[in-house]
Amino acid sequence: MREVFVDTNILIDLVTEREPYYTYAKQLFLVAEKKSIVLNVCSLSYNTVHYHVRRHYGLERAKMAIDLMWNFTNCLSVNHDIVQKAMNSQFRDFEDAIQYYCALQIPKCEAIITRDTQGFKLSAIPIKSPYSFLGKEL
Repeated sequence: MREVFVDTNILIDLVTEREPYYTYAKQLFLVAEKKSIVLNVCSLSYNTVHYHVRRHYGLERAKMAIDLMWNFTNCLSVNHDIVQKAMNSQFRDFEDAIQYYCALQIPKCEAIITRDTQGFKLSAIPIKSPYSFLGKEL
């Protein structure tokens, strides 16, 4: 089965219905629902999404967001090795570095799906926006 890594910003786009990005985030999850691809996320994304959604929309919506993620994504753990690699990397953003090294755990990761393509410019894994991934890859 095809596997991709999904950046936290895409998850937030989905669960907060943030326009104009929501449409493509939703389409990505619909493809996963049909079992066409596996969406992998970093375990830290659960915390970030919960915090952001709870702060802006309340606890009940935050719980719904986590439930959605839990049902449609594969959660990749952050461990000592990943944190160390992220700290020693040339990535400008520590969170992006952690997510990148999580994505490297996926043996045949096709792409990192993100709107922050500049944040991942050091990636050896192809970087795709949801739009480009959905339009060209599926």
